Amino acid sequence: MPAGNRASDQTLVEQCVQWTLNRIDGQVFRAGMRLPSIRSLARERGVSPFTVVEAYERLVAGGHIEARRGSGFYVRERGRESHFTESAETSRIDLGWLLHHMLAGSTSSQGPGVGVLPAAWLDGAKLGTTLRSLGRQGNGRWLENAAPRGFQPLRVVIQQRLAHLDILAKQEQIVLTTGITHALDLVARRLVRRGGTVLTFDPCWFGTYGVLASHGARVIGVPCTPHGPDLAMLERLVREERPQLLVASSAAQNPTGLSLSRQAVKDILAITAKHDVPIFEDDAYADLCESPITRLAAEDGLDRVIHAGSFSKTLASNIRVGFLACRADIANALADTKILSGFTTPELNERLVHEMLVESRYDNHVANLRKQLAECRGRTKKMLAAEGIEIFGEPVDGLFLWLNMHTDTNELAAAWREKAMLLAPGGLFSPTQTASTWMRYNVTTPVDDRILELFRSVRKSISGPAETGSSPGA
Repeated sequence: MPAGNRASDQTLVEQCVQWTLNRIDGQVFRAGMRLPSIRSLARERGVSPFTVVEAYERLVAGGHIEARRGSGFYVRERGRESHFTESAETSRIDLGWLLHHMLAGSTSSQGPGVGVLPAAWLDGAKLGTTLRSLGRQGNGRWLENAAPRGFQPLRVVIQQRLAHLDILAKQEQIVLTTGITHALDLVARRLVRRGGTVLTFDPCWFGTYGVLASHGARVIGVPCTPHGPDLAMLERLVREERPQLLVASSAAQNPTGLSLSRQAVKDILAITAKHDVPIFEDDAYADLCESPITRLAAEDGLDRVIHAGSFSKTLASNIRVGFLACRADIANALADTKILSGFTTPELNERLVHEMLVESRYDNHVANLRKQLAECRGRTKKMLAAEGIEIFGEPVDGLFLWLNMHTDTNELAAAWREKAMLLAPGGLFSPTQTASTWMRYNVTTPVDDRILELFRSVRKSISGPAETGSSPGA
């Protein structure tokens, strides 16, 4: 509080305690959020670090916050039952909190932490022309009620495109969604009971954790190696935890950029088959992959695998058109869930995507995106090698690289956010949410003076080799 507002009968420690409690009660500091460091809060409040330490200790004793060794102080969840254990493997994760850390305070939304292609790379002119054309067609027939499974002509096109990936699905096995997040939400509503266990790769796209947490799932990460998930750990967790779902990605995984080998796909399917564990396959970056990649759904024949795709990455993130392909009985159930939870998906968007896909221009557009990504990836790898930055594995497709910065990337992201640069710290991509030296890097980021300054500052700060372990998401 400003000096003029301080209660004269409160000590400095009490004022720090009250300052923090006010922000917790007002949800400025939300459950799971990391509080300001001792030094930064001391500077902001104009007090000594010892005052902040004592205030934080009182808040810990009162059950308002918790201390995490080597990471800092975090707001504890209050007033709600939690089906999560207090082990190091699981924690309650709020998607809003994750997005807050990704986006809050960034005025430009620029930097290597951005999760999409540059707008200049997308075919905005063609989208606008197609949208205007749709507005003149059919006397506004697209204003009528949409079909539960989505626009049928688009499902036909998706059926054909899936066949190119050796995923054979009938039209009735395809349900349109508003993207991967919506697809996972529908599956979780149908298959995951509150308190049930769900396995994910670790690291994994952070939105997965938010969706699963909203359904009360108990999330456990399977550590990843450059060759895929730790199969021994996967087998142990499947046997001991009896999970209700595995969330996985075969191609250009977010955040590592890596793809599974066919042998890894076979091994994952064999392990999960032993206990009949269904798999949600996130294939959001399918059209950005040039390499031949075996999908889980192709090898499985859409028996236990529910395959999800999206056009948001290649057309525009705010068009929000995706799809699910799965066994017919599961598709029927998911279509029912879709109606009950949100009625139907916007047919105008689906018609727009359909028009874009049926023209050869889309395939040319995608081919150009892949070429641009390959050039950016090669240039970025050379820059990182020159700066001594470690890359996880050898990604050859998609948007991302997974980098070891040898420093707490939560702290790094906070520092560079002040310079209007968005970073994606590794802790966001693990169900444990613990501090990590790893971060996701978008290869389309221009290599300018600020980027070079970032990596050179990190290199100078390294006092010795950091422990990286076998699981970069942990």
